[in-house]
Amino acid sequence: MRIVLIGPVPPYRGGIAQYTAQLHQALAESDDRFTISFSRQFPAFMYPGGSDKEPEPRAYLPDVEYIVDSVNPFTWPAVGRRIRSLNPDLIVVQWWHVYWAPFIIWVKRLARRCGKRLVVICHNVDDHESAGWKVKLRNLALGDCKELFVHSSRHRESLGEMFPAASIRMHPIPAYDAFPAPDHELPRRARTELLFFGLIRPYKGLDILLHALARIADRDFHLTIAGESWDGVSAYERIISESGISEKVDMVNAYVSNQSAANLFARADAIVLPYRSASGSAVAALAFNYHKPVVASEVGGFVDTVLPGTGILVEAENVDALAGALSRVMDGGKWYEPDAIAATNERLTWRSLASELKRR
Repeated sequence: MRIVLIGPVPPYRGGIAQYTAQLHQALAESDDRFTISFSRQFPAFMYPGGSDKEPEPRAYLPDVEYIVDSVNPFTWPAVGRRIRSLNPDLIVVQWWHVYWAPFIIWVKRLARRCGKRLVVICHNVDDHESAGWKVKLRNLALGDCKELFVHSSRHRESLGEMFPAASIRMHPIPAYDAFPAPDHELPRRARTELLFFGLIRPYKGLDILLHALARIADRDFHLTIAGESWDGVSAYERIISESGISEKVDMVNAYVSNQSAANLFARADAIVLPYRSASGSAVAALAFNYHKPVVASEVGGFVDTVLPGTGILVEAENVDALAGALSRVMDGGKWYEPDAIAATNERLTWRSLASELKRR
């Protein structure tokens, strides 16, 4: 099958760029795959954390065409001509932010004019900061799509209710196995090392985690918070200070390279994901790549990936429940099964995701 895959890949940052790179490799194993990425992904004002590209030197992927300027739709016809010249059997494009509504609508029209099959991968069904106008744009972008692809059973159900005419398939996000191995051992600071990883956004519930740890402040733990916050960290620092856990928390408010991430995950005893809402999670997929269990909220894709033995699910926004789960982690004992994580990694692969994506 000849496939055109459209989306961000390194050196663009973030979980969706890593996702596209992994899918890019998986499709190449069995298909005639062409990947098209961005010459410019976002306008600068939409990325207040600085550059949307990785700061360390990293080559552009050699078999990717970086030709989509999202900011300038007058350049899109050239992209359309390139897609037509490839004559694909399938076009795959990705939705994760309302910003992409005009581009998705344009790709839909292109696919119809060319008579090509189109699948839209929906990383987020609802914007994390929802508003009525965002819902309308989402409905315009996705409303008449024939095929949608998601990463959680809950989102398959909700999209099915919104768009009953669409064929909606689902596959959880597999382990991000292209990340590097740890290259050195970080020093341990406590009996239990916890990690909160990734871009800090209100929906990810870092405040919930800090309040939970405040309730068990007498326990022997150390939390590493690793990731940028575009909205500042003063509110989190205030919780840490007022809770008396300053000596037990490190905050790295900066971009974390893949190699540094590998070392942080290797040290952690548990990865904590106290999200208020979620779709799929690149962080959970990264945790499983390093064979680490997770403590996560019972939302979104966590319900499909955090299965018995791979971690603990707790009620979202329930500080007491999260504190109880973390106490269980700190107690030691058999709170997770390494074999269960290994089995999940064997069952959920990028090859199986690619097969489900292509299936009619």
